Amino acid sequence: MKKLILIIPILTIFGCYSYVQLFETESVNTKTEEGFYVYKTDTVKLTYSFWAEKGILSFSIFNKLNVPIYIDWKKSSYIDNANKLNYWIDEEKIESVSYYGGYLYSSTLLKSGYATSSGKATSFTTKISPERITFIPPKSIYRKSQFCLLPIDYFELSVNAKSYEVNRNDSPKKITMVYEQSYSKELTPLVFRNFLTFSLSEDFKEEFYIDNEFYISNIKEMDLRHFVGKYLGQDKNYKDVYEYPSKSPTSFYLYMPVEYKSIEIRNKYEIYPKKTDNEIKGKLNKKTKDAILSLVFAGLITGAIVLSILFLL
Repeated sequence: MKKLILIIPILTIFGCYSYVQLFETESVNTKTEEGFYVYKTDTVKLTYSFWAEKGILSFSIFNKLNVPIYIDWKKSSYIDNANKLNYWIDEEKIESVSYYGGYLYSSTLLKSGYATSSGKATSFTTKISPERITFIPPKSIYRKSQFCLLPIDYFELSVNAKSYEVNRNDSPKKITMVYEQSYSKELTPLVFRNFLTFSLSEDFKEEFYIDNEFYISNIKEMDLRHFVGKYLGQDKNYKDVYEYPSKSPTSFYLYMPVEYKSIEIRNKYEIYPKKTDNEIKGKLNKKTKDAILSLVFAGLITGAIVLSILFLL
């Protein structure tokens, strides 16, 4: 009975997913403190956390001064591979900005009255005007979580990705494969920035800016059981709790949908990208040459046998 109880929570996850991709990041101009990306000036301290499915640009701003500071969200942006997404969207225009859809993240930290549905930015009947200027009192923290970092279902890694065997986190006596691809800033699939405009006065006569930059440096593809690790039981809300040994504020993840062909499956069943005409011709030419060499070799053997028989006669 005990074994059955432990298996049930695992099956609830396996019903939809069996593989996970873990995305690790690097920062261009922040430091790491206690696992978090941190950026400090004499005025503010910014702390970042990305850990969530599809990644969330979640950050806090601590006002270090003894006077208030202000943020103008209309002059601040999340920048995805040079694509600018504004933090502040006029309530009269929000329904027409469809390209924001997948990026908008619905949480208690968003302005009330706005959410995401079916990948589109939507608003409820009762609209609440979004806050353009945020006032942060002295020695206090303001938090924001608004954009998803990678609003896609999966990222298809090459079958040539580095692979290695490890002990499975949920069951160390078992072995599993992990596939890994590393990237430089120049070749990464995603560079993202957080650009913020601050002022010490509400009229913004004098402004200063912070521009923090990050990029995906590594992608690992693995079995879901290895990713979630050991089952720890349930919390007070009866939600299943797992170890998540790879959990980090500087990383995020994607659960692979059932239609995704993992590297392991593609290698096992030789499901590779369609070859180019030149690759096909090269392969055919090699087969032709091999066939000719085989015929020549067979002819030489036959000739040798005939000569031996004639010599004996």
